[in-house]
Amino acid sequence: MDRVYSYAILQAAPDARRNERVNIGLVVLKEDGLDIQVVESRKIRALTGQSWDALIDSYSKALRAVDDPSANIEERLIYLNAAEGEILLSASGWFKAFDQEQYDARINEIVDAIIARPSSRKPKEDTSIVAEISADLRRAKILATKEDTLATGKVVRNYRVDVGLEADFAQLNSRLHVASVLDLRSAHPQLAQAALKAVVLDRAAASYDGNIHKIGVYAVAPARRQEVIDNITLLERYSDDLVNWEDPSDQRGLKKIFFDAYNSHVDGHSN
Repeated sequence: MDRVYSYAILQAAPDARRNERVNIGLVVLKEDGLDIQVVESRKIRALTGQSWDALIDSYSKALRAVDDPSANIEERLIYLNAAEGEILLSASGWFKAFDQEQYDARINEIVDAIIARPSSRKPKEDTSIVAEISADLRRAKILATKEDTLATGKVVRNYRVDVGLEADFAQLNSRLHVASVLDLRSAHPQLAQAALKAVVLDRAAASYDGNIHKIGVYAVAPARRQEVIDNITLLERYSDDLVNWEDPSDQRGLKKIFFDAYNSHVDGHSN
C-alpha cells in the first residue's frame, strides 16, 4: 500500500538584503521523524566563499529538536518553521511511495526537478559566447568532434566534471585546462549563474587527480564591468585565469591558451 509523505524544500538565504534563495535540499516528514537531505551545499560555498556545513548541521539538529512526529502535518510544519534563520523551508509538497526503492526514486525526482541543475539544460545567455569560441576553435581545427577524446589534445565541449555539472570547454596536454563560460551581457544577469559557473571550476579541481588550469570566461562591455562586479568577483575566486570575451586582448589570450596547449600536445607526441 502506498504511503503519503509530506516534504519541504530547504532554501539557503546567504544575504537577506538581496532576498536571494538557493535550493540546497529537502526535509521529508516521516512517521518516525525527519529525513533531512542536503544535496547542493556547494552552491552556497560558491556564493559565500565559505563552507556552510557547520550551519547546516546545526540547523538539522534544531529541526529534529522541535519536530513532534505525533502532531499532524500542519502543526509539524509550524514547529519546523520556528527554526528559520539563514536556512528556510519552502511551502510543502507531497509524494506517494510503496517501498524504500520507490521512496528513493521519488526523492531523486524532486532533487532533479527542483534542487539540482539538469546537465542537459544550458543557460541561453551562454550559448552565443560558447558558439563564438567554438567557431574560432573549429576554424583552427582544434575543436574536438564527437569521436575525439581529451587524448587527442583537442578542445572538448561540455566536459563532465561531476553529477549534473559540465565545463563548457576542456583540453588536456601536460595538464587539464577547463573553461567555464558566463554571459553578463543581459540587462540583469543573475548571481546564481555566476555561482554555478564557479561551482563547475571548483568541482573540476576537486575531482581531477592531476595538474589543472581553471579558466573563467565572462562577457560584458568594459563600460558595464562595474555593474556586474559581484558576478565577476565570484567567478574570479575560483579561476586561475579570468578572461573577458568582449575584450579583444583577452580574446587573443584565451585562444593562445588553447592553441599553445594543442601545439604542445602534438609536439610532445611527435618526439
